[in-house]
Amino acid sequence: MAEKTIVEKAGATVGIGLAVASDVSSAIKTAIGTAATTVGEVLKKVPANKAAKKSPAKKAAIKAVKKVAKKSPAKKADFGPV
Repeated sequence: MAEKTIVEKAGATVGIGLAVASDVSSAIKTAIGTAATTVGEVLKKVPANKAAKKSPAKKAAIKAVKKVAKKSPAKKADFGPV
């Protein structure tokens, strides 16, 4: 068997590298797909009513805004006779 040239060795190395990269990319694609499916299933299980309910902190913030809105409006500044 004849000895391989540098170009043939490099070609084989590049081919192996491409195969490994392809395997890694498909593994990553599978992992991301699985994660997306899991998240989708979890979101489907949460009832719409629970998602629409307001948190206590949000209720307190809305109450504070309403309280400020009830205060008397600011008085107009008097700039004297015009």
